[in-house]
Amino acid sequence: MHADAVVIGGGICGVAAALALQRRGLRTHLLERHTLAAGASGRNAGFLMRGAADHYADAVRIYGREMARRVWKWTEENLADLRREGIEELPSYRRAPSCLLALTDQQAEELERSGAMLREDGFDAPWLGPRDADDTIFRRAGEAGVRGGLLNPHDGSVNPIHLVRYLAGKLDPKATVVHEQTPALSIGPAPGGMARVRTPERVFVSPRVLIAANAYGPLLSPTLAGLVTPRRGQMLALPNAPAAEGGERPITLAFSYYANHGSEYLRQTADGSVVIGGCRTYFAEREVGYEDATTPEVQGALERFAASLLGPAFRRAGGENITTRWSGVMGFSPDGLPLTGPLPEHPGGAVWFCGAFTGHGMSMAFRTATATVAAMLDGTEGPFPLSRVLPA
Repeated sequence: MHADAVVIGGGICGVAAALALQRRGLRTHLLERHTLAAGASGRNAGFLMRGAADHYADAVRIYGREMARRVWKWTEENLADLRREGIEELPSYRRAPSCLLALTDQQAEELERSGAMLREDGFDAPWLGPRDADDTIFRRAGEAGVRGGLLNPHDGSVNPIHLVRYLAGKLDPKATVVHEQTPALSIGPAPGGMARVRTPERVFVSPRVLIAANAYGPLLSPTLAGLVTPRRGQMLALPNAPAAEGGERPITLAFSYYANHGSEYLRQTADGSVVIGGCRTYFAEREVGYEDATTPEVQGALERFAASLLGPAFRRAGGENITTRWSGVMGFSPDGLPLTGPLPEHPGGAVWFCGAFTGHGMSMAFRTATATVAAMLDGTEGPFPLSRVLPA
């Protein structure tokens, strides 16, 4: 089958890329090995946040101030792009600010410094003291060890499967053909500078192939095998319990929370359920690879973390009432920023990669994929060039 473009991967990155190609007038085939949003794009917490889970001052130290500012601005624009697509129509969408919690004096100092730097660079970044908010976590500030929090006041959250399928609903089947249950097995050269993508039932030939399979990119590219690391994230969900006798309130979360430099996170969904994730860093060596399964160690750590923040309200809603436990495999880059650009093993620029969002695909992938398509078609450099991490 011949196509103007082939996109491999049906998560938020691949769907966004297919939509951008369609809007540029290209007939595109989107290949997904399972179903749309079956991978990490459908298995995350649904945070649509500015920046990254860690704080701005740390990003400035690692990347320099200009790049840190660019990344924070990029994520703000990513959410603005999604809102222009109409995602606020989704029942699961919430205009929920994100809050980076300070659970120690050192974290409070770091986050207050980050807030000052953000405000200097033109970002809205209020600081909340332990008594400046009224929800389950801040009401328990003393018991939970909360020193305060740095707010991203214009963030949102959404069920990520709803988001990806909503965007896929904008694909016109006359222009973009979606092939689910169609894994890409290999990519090789074809005459005329084209690329050939093999699947179990078909061979696709195209001058433009974009690998948008995130953590699974290394299975199709030897270059990516040394650059993209598959890391597993785990989560659990519990229903909100009704108010207890004596007037104790049910769990109420005003914000989407990150804690301990982004190691743990939790938020409340539109129906009142609470999703909790993270604790991967405490078992980092074991949480690498493609095995898609939960483990007692990480799940137990998640329960202890939630209990420490939510107290009796978690114990009433938790335990045997935990409704779901799940995992997903994310793609991590060497420096924590996405990778975009042509793959050197395919001369002529026929095959590109866009991915390795290091756990921040919801906050970065839509805009990054759109910009990558523009770079592919216009012969320019992608927004986070892959060349920066390639051997000299």
